[in-house]
Amino acid sequence: MNEEVRSMRGVEKFGPNFERIRRDIVSLSKFTSAKETGYTRISFSEEDREARKHVAQLMGSEAKLQVRIDAAGNLIGRREGKKKGPVILMGSHIDTVRGGGRFDGVSGVIAAVEVLRRFEEKGVETLLPVEAVVFLAEEPSPFGISTVGSRGMAGELSEEILASLKDDRGRTLGMAIREMGGDPARIDEARRSSDDVLAYLELHIEQGPLLFTQGIPIGIVTGIVGISRGKIEVIGSSDHPGTTPMEGRKDALVAGSEVILALEKVCKGLGRVVGTIGKIEVYPNSLNVIPGIVTLGMEIRGLGEALLDQAISLFKAELDQIANKRGVVINLETAVTMKPAIFTAGMVERIVWVCERHNIPYMKMASGAGHDATHMAEIVPAGMIFIPSKDGKSHCPEEWSEFEHICLGAEILASTIVKMDREETQ
Repeated sequence: MNEEVRSMRGVEKFGPNFERIRRDIVSLSKFTSAKETGYTRISFSEEDREARKHVAQLMGSEAKLQVRIDAAGNLIGRREGKKKGPVILMGSHIDTVRGGGRFDGVSGVIAAVEVLRRFEEKGVETLLPVEAVVFLAEEPSPFGISTVGSRGMAGELSEEILASLKDDRGRTLGMAIREMGGDPARIDEARRSSDDVLAYLELHIEQGPLLFTQGIPIGIVTGIVGISRGKIEVIGSSDHPGTTPMEGRKDALVAGSEVILALEKVCKGLGRVVGTIGKIEVYPNSLNVIPGIVTLGMEIRGLGEALLDQAISLFKAELDQIANKRGVVINLETAVTMKPAIFTAGMVERIVWVCERHNIPYMKMASGAGHDATHMAEIVPAGMIFIPSKDGKSHCPEEWSEFEHICLGAEILASTIVKMDREETQ
């Protein structure tokens, strides 16, 4: 086992079961669509339902938890404390993107279950109740929405959303939640608050290269970036490619290529944001016609709304210059699809304290990917623990994190929970 796991002082009474963690992650990887490449377990699919049943069995038979599904479709296992009070909540998700990997989300769920299994096996009593949660549909779902379960827990699933969003089979989101064991008619009952939840913790793979390349086993997350997405329409002129001189063209695709470079320039210049053009549509998309209209799909991510606003403002200025130079019209529509989540200093420093007490190397970092913790942070103090992703790869079959690091993360989860439990009940 990794030296960092063996050398931790004072946590032997928790000691996660390495082979059991490996067993559980390998077992969940088998719940995948035979029709897809990689590891595909799309939310609301049969594979997703069967995987949730498997985790529910682990929660009930091995961890001796009280297992239920809330109105938003979240699978929850509860371990009571010696006293009544707000619950300490931890977990993640088990659904995947199409052609995804085995560790995204799953690592956090299995670590949470393992912590409570070890508490049960070692007779560790907490004063406050502790829950492990499998959030429903964290990844983009067939209904065009992600983080469904955590939205429900944060009170952000309205009756209108449940009735209006439909998949390609004609199911509404509400119908699909009901199929997963939820109760959309009582969706308000899924809402949690600081009255009944003390804090939320989530172990997750980094999904980026920083920890892996620097050889650091633990990332302590300070916040999750906000996301601003938008559509850029470049309107030029469709003309004959053989008879129109190069100097007189209003080629929308050439102008669009400058738009792509402009976004890169803005984001590199600010240094604290990332931007991507990930979708391009060309009209008329014909070999012998100069492109007249190009539509680009873009997103910008940054840790702070003011930073996102600054990036968009600078980008708009670049677009005006391109439009004037190229003689085209450029329209930009943007909307913030996810607000940044800044984790409280108290939660961050609790995890720092655990790492320093046990001589675990760590680095503080922001998350460039969205997580269920974004919505949980809106209602309670939240914290995240990252473990390395090999070569920074995620959302692909090559996604890999070492089981030793998952064990290490589970140790930190356990120690942080015990620390919070003692602090809040003194």
